[in-house]
Amino acid sequence: MKIIWSPEAADDFENAVTYLVGVNPAAARRLVASVLSLIEWLAVEPVLGPSHVLKNGDVVHGWPLKPFRIYYQRDSASFRVVRIYHQKREPITR
Repeated sequence: MKIIWSPEAADDFENAVTYLVGVNPAAARRLVASVLSLIEWLAVEPVLGPSHVLKNGDVVHGWPLKPFRIYYQRDSASFRVVRIYHQKREPITR
């Protein structure tokens, strides 16, 4: 299955990793490995996390990876990473 990253998800991920590299490089490496592993797993397994409606009206599924939540959409040909959002930030869901 093809994995597609939205620009927002790529920015979310880059910002989180950049921050962690400055504070704790080992934690940054673990975060990268965990996020990429989870996304690959979600893309190939027939599981759907709970549905959420984003403030912009898009319906997505979410999967926790503390302290983040991975928001995604899938169809028969692709898996789209919509956001990688820190759960302590203001919610992006309705």
